[in-house]
Amino acid sequence: MTTEFELIEKLSTSFSSPEGLSIGIGDDAAVLDPGRFDLVTVDTLVEGVHFRRDLSDPVDVGWKSLAANLSDIAAMGGGPGVFFLSLALPTPVDVAWLEGLWTGMNEVAEALVPDSFDVSVGGGDMTTTGGPIVISVTLLGEASPAGPVLRRNAVPGDRIVVMDELGRAAAGLDVLCADDIDAEQYPGVVDAYRRPRPQIRAGGLLGLYGVPSAMIDISDGLLQDLGHLLEASKVGAQIDAFQLPIDSELTALEEAGLGEVEDWLLGGGEDYCLLMTVPPARMPKLWDMANQYDWSVHDVGEIRAPEEGLQVIGLDGELLDEEITGYTHFEDS
Repeated sequence: MTTEFELIEKLSTSFSSPEGLSIGIGDDAAVLDPGRFDLVTVDTLVEGVHFRRDLSDPVDVGWKSLAANLSDIAAMGGGPGVFFLSLALPTPVDVAWLEGLWTGMNEVAEALVPDSFDVSVGGGDMTTTGGPIVISVTLLGEASPAGPVLRRNAVPGDRIVVMDELGRAAAGLDVLCADDIDAEQYPGVVDAYRRPRPQIRAGGLLGLYGVPSAMIDISDGLLQDLGHLLEASKVGAQIDAFQLPIDSELTALEEAGLGEVEDWLLGGGEDYCLLMTVPPARMPKLWDMANQYDWSVHDVGEIRAPEEGLQVIGLDGELLDEEITGYTHFEDS
């Protein structure tokens, strides 16, 4: 039988010693370097709600567990640092599955985090449960010298900009859950679901140069997360869905009858793309940065006065009169 202390030892040896900690794993609490971190984000993944072991291997689950937090720090215009991992595990503990989880966390940090930031584990907690696996990650980060980019500073006239392509992760989940679709024919969307790629470097650079007036990451769907930003800023908006890029696999899946491209684009979650508002005077700087760093950047709308609410122009150029929602965590069934 594997003990908690043996698991903690395995955890500590699976990661490098993180920067920003005076004392990490091995004491009752971690000790942070004074004045180092000013951003904190927490994400929890529950088996059967946020992941399924028959759809994603443990490396994929580990990747997504940390990627969600990395995306939050990027959306604040900051850089990531040390994280803390809490696990509730059914017994007997599957040590090989756990080691895969930690491998995925290491892989996403190695693949996506710039060398100027050190992301590694500083501690956490483990317990047993009679229910599903629960993975909770708390990530600390550093805001840029200009301060964090908040949701509340959008003003009428700002452009609404999306980075990367939307709808791919939601389509990937639909593919994996479908009985009559061959997932191997749609590797792009399946990979987008299993291993999202938040724009960590881009978020930090955007914050450093003060380009966005407000920013959020798209975890629950474009319209859902834009709604959070509009509410925080007390403004309205118009979104031109026809300006969004469309992945060819989404089009093929719509033709196969699995779903509708427009629904995936506007309501699909877990893309972890950046959604920002940018004053018109700063748009040339954004385009310059996009060219320099090869970013996929799309101007898809405008912030409006609050009384105008949210208007969505669909892919056909017509005003949508139906509600498209994203993922809602506590929606009644």
